Amino acid sequence: MTGERRAFALVAWVFLGGVILQVFLAGLGAFKVTDWTTHAGFGWLLGSLPLFVLLPLSLVAGVTTRTRWLTVALVISAALQPELAHARTQTPVVAAFHPVNAVLIFWLAWSVARAALRDPPRTATEATQTAPPTPLPDTKP
Repeated sequence: MTGERRAFALVAWVFLGGVILQVFLAGLGAFKVTDWTTHAGFGWLLGSLPLFVLLPLSLVAGVTTRTRWLTVALVISAALQPELAHARTQTPVVAAFHPVNAVLIFWLAWSVARAALRDPPRTATEATQTAPPTPLPDTKP
């Protein structure tokens, strides 16, 4: 695993942990243990991680195309999340998708984090360093 791939995996798992923490902060707000400012503030910080860190790392970490597209979907969902919450004053029906999108973000973050631990695809250099396949023995009589 390359250094870039390790960094991608680390950031992906840290982001997933941040999503779990964000749900906890929402619970604190919902049960009036605290107000919603901590949830909102942490959400803005957490939402920038996929765009500014995960997506660039996915371009250099040797992840699969599927993982890269999952990362792009995560960036879009994370960028949309605060906008959904902001819609509560104008269009509450749209704002109701905020927790639904949170579930999607969790699933995407889980998928990206798990994929980050898979072996990276072989590079051209690695392909030339491996031995060619052994031919099957001829079975003609």
